[in-house]
Amino acid sequence: MSADAAAAESAEVFVEAWQVMVSRLPGSTLIHADGVSTCLGHVPMAFFSVSTPDRTLKDADDLRRALRLGVERASSYPYPWMMGLCEERSPAGWPAVAAEFGLTPAMNLTGMGTDELLPRRRSEPASLEFRRVCDDASARDLATVNRHAYRMPPSLFECMCDLSLWRPDTVGLVGYDASGTPVTSAAAFPVAGTVYVAFVATMPEAHGRGYAEAVMRRAIAEGRNLTGYSRVTLHATDMGRPLYASMGFASSARFVLLAGRH
Repeated sequence: MSADAAAAESAEVFVEAWQVMVSRLPGSTLIHADGVSTCLGHVPMAFFSVSTPDRTLKDADDLRRALRLGVERASSYPYPWMMGLCEERSPAGWPAVAAEFGLTPAMNLTGMGTDELLPRRRSEPASLEFRRVCDDASARDLATVNRHAYRMPPSLFECMCDLSLWRPDTVGLVGYDASGTPVTSAAAFPVAGTVYVAFVATMPEAHGRGYAEAVMRRAIAEGRNLTGYSRVTLHATDMGRPLYASMGFASSARFVLLAGRH
């Protein structure tokens, strides 16, 4: 896949991934019109409230139009929200234009994809027991692992503590250690004809044991079986990118999530 095609795929997947996830939250609002996709989850977690352009922005004025639309749609929104920009599809000098709207960088993500995973670097940890999210208790375990991994308040993750996200076409997996404690997680959603990996997290005290790779491989395998898709995509944090590269994922477009005024 060419660099341009990979960037285009990653941008399409970014838009649809948030539409898929946020649409499953009760009371969510989705608007996709005038070149901007807006997904408002009506929950305190800003990750579930994102607007993003669905096309290449040709110049600063085009960017201003997209940002203005995102800001207007969130003008009466009572929760934190973000604006997602693909750097490869944004004009030079985009940070200054974003600042005009009070938008500041909050998180960087890298689009990544693969058709075939590389062989395992190590054996699957024998101490892990994998369980698919199937009830509110296991959904809460997945949310708990993520909130500890990202060091965020538990209140932000209450929106993930039921089965809203976890439909029959979606895999949520939690790995438990020998004591029955949830220590790692991953999910696989059907997005744009690919298996989209999300919510990869490991408890801070359990890093370095191969847990994240193990749970990811399980989630991807189950996602492929459910959907029939072979292509796997994700958007990686800077911390997670080296692991995914070692598994065979190739980097494509860079994205920035900009925090909006609240």
